[in-house]
Amino acid sequence: MNENISAKDLLNLILGNQETPTITENKEMDLNEAISYFLNNQIKNSIETLKYYKIEFNCLRPYFKMYNIKSTKDLNNDFVNKLITIKKNEGVKNITINKMLGTIKIMLNFLIKENLITESHITISNIKFKQAKITIPTKEELLKFKNYIDTKASLKYQVIFYILIDTGLRRSSIANLLISDIDLNEQSIIPSHTKENNEIKVYFGNKTKSLISKFIETNKKLKSKYLFPSQNPLKPIPPTTITKNFSKIRNKLGITSISPHRLRHYFGTNLIKNNVNPEIVRKLLGHSSLRMTQRYIDLNDEDLKSVSINCSIADNIEGN
Repeated sequence: MNENISAKDLLNLILGNQETPTITENKEMDLNEAISYFLNNQIKNSIETLKYYKIEFNCLRPYFKMYNIKSTKDLNNDFVNKLITIKKNEGVKNITINKMLGTIKIMLNFLIKENLITESHITISNIKFKQAKITIPTKEELLKFKNYIDTKASLKYQVIFYILIDTGLRRSSIANLLISDIDLNEQSIIPSHTKENNEIKVYFGNKTKSLISKFIETNKKLKSKYLFPSQNPLKPIPPTTITKNFSKIRNKLGITSISPHRLRHYFGTNLIKNNVNPEIVRKLLGHSSLRMTQRYIDLNDEDLKSVSINCSIADNIEGN
């Protein structure tokens, strides 16, 4: 079969329609068809990833219309330069612009792999920017938050908090946990929902085990497959609900540095400080590459100072 067919024709073939595919001379696609095809193929990935791409393309559509971008061949360096200029004039941060460009590039690369277009006409690299320093709570702030959770929070949020600090799982993975994802005997979790749609395995301590066991027993009557069902037992709690609840607690306590994602950072940083092999940290955090882990975990100046002084060759070479 000739490979030069449009996305519409390809979908007709998949759906079993008898319409004959239209052969195109060059492997380019109508932009709307390209976006739809790309998004439809993201359904197999996580819901969060699909939502992210939908939001990015919704932000891009006005600029596609402004510059008359109707085909994948129109997505070129000229368009990218115009987009960068207008977004900078709007005061948009470089990292946000890079996310928009990254979404376009990911779609084009996907279409190339699917043999639907020949090549990407974008050769411009992303804008360089200084990586923002990761903020994590201090041990004192974490203890203050923990004491509130232990004494005033519901059992559900006690379980969520302890899973967060014991495993470093992402908020969305925790929200979508199935009871069957948890092995209480092994004290492990293999979340069925992950950002990269890859399998990871994490472990938890005795206190977390006790809380999870108690919570599952308490909620047996709901007959839900989810560990944290919403008001409708057939659906999981929305990830945003977890964030909102944490925000209310930290506002009461006057702590600004605690959120589900910052507790994930705390988990990763704590492993590094305890000299855990970075490759093990990568696996526990579910990162696809070690580069992501190295960028994700940020040691502050005091950490760097402490390591440098303790490992000083000049001070230790003679065994002093």
